[in-house]
Amino acid sequence: MKSYPSGSSDLEQMIGNAAVEVARISIQAAKKILGDLPSDISMEKSQDQPAIDLMDGKDELVALVSLPGRSKDMIDLRVTEDTLTISAKSAAREGKYLRQEIENRNVEREIKLPLEVKPEQAKASFNNGILEVHLPKLMVVDSQRIQVE
Repeated sequence: MKSYPSGSSDLEQMIGNAAVEVARISIQAAKKILGDLPSDISMEKSQDQPAIDLMDGKDELVALVSLPGRSKDMIDLRVTEDTLTISAKSAAREGKYLRQEIENRNVEREIKLPLEVKPEQAKASFNNGILEVHLPKLMVVDSQRIQVE
């Protein structure tokens, strides 16, 4: 049996690795149910999730999504009043690899938006591997006082 510095056996090491994997999967499941956590308490993003910057403008939210190596035809973008979902496929290059470090995988990310938007007015563009999504804010009109008769 292989011995580790702490004196743990292979079995103990495998159990420890399994516990870490279970915790990681549990966090991913919680994120799917609850959406992204605020940045001050969230963990690192998963490798299969694209990086997102979300900016708050006067009349709109702007999301910048990093999708290097993809074309606009590979991107599926969906918006509801409170959620932004991005999926992007990846295409394998043909040929015999001598070395392969660029991961070829599909990515997906869903984030809860901090406020409601108008999905029917959302606009998106894709340039140099960056998807830019403009999400007009849903403006709440001041309530009107109604005279009761």
